[in-house]
Amino acid sequence: MTMKKSEKDNDPLVPTHHPLTRTGCCPCCSPRCLVLLVGVLSLLVSLVVLLPSLYMLVWLEGWQVVRSACHEWLEKNHWDIKVTRAVWRGFDWVDMNHSVILSGVVGSSVVHLLFSFMLVLGAILYKRGLFIPWMVSDMIIIIIMVVTFTCWTFMSFFVDLLVAIVFPVVAGLMLGFCIYLWRRVLSIFIQLGRREMGKITVRQQEGYKQVPHRKISAGDDLGDQMVRRPHRQLLMDIEDEKTLQI
Repeated sequence: MTMKKSEKDNDPLVPTHHPLTRTGCCPCCSPRCLVLLVGVLSLLVSLVVLLPSLYMLVWLEGWQVVRSACHEWLEKNHWDIKVTRAVWRGFDWVDMNHSVILSGVVGSSVVHLLFSFMLVLGAILYKRGLFIPWMVSDMIIIIIMVVTFTCWTFMSFFVDLLVAIVFPVVAGLMLGFCIYLWRRVLSIFIQLGRREMGKITVRQQEGYKQVPHRKISAGDDLGDQMVRRPHRQLLMDIEDEKTLQI
């Protein structure tokens, strides 16, 4: 008698595990540590913007000091007449509405500070849902930085040659660094999602039980002794019962 070849079961019961790979500029830095560093850095930047803005909003003397320094700088630097007039008009508009502008800056800084706390908490608890507010707010900040740096790069050509050379380089480095950190957090967010999906699939398949094999009698074919899948074993049992009834 010829022995039948057993069919290979290609349906995995346990999904492939997706461990958190170490990403970032330092290979020894774990993903959790990287997200914590990004969150702490975001907290510090938010505080650096929040505290001076709050000081100028609460104490009028602080805004007057900044306004006087800007006036002196504009008086010392003379550019094209049209450019100079446009700058003065813009500065006058900011001076007239400085309370509204500073209030918006303070409110945005507080919101981003809260989202940074959520990012740190999400890194500690491995809750990727807490990453989303920070990722959205940081993307908005990156877009604003792109528009601002583009405008100031154009304006720097009318100020000084050295400023026109240095400012685009520094602004580009800052912008690239912010985009790099945002992409690293996004990659860790995706890795955590894959790991959570793997855990859910494993929990759903924990109740899987194989049907016990039918006892093999001495007269059965050796090919029937191979390990069958549960649904095939059930079909074979039904066919055997029908044969016996006939």
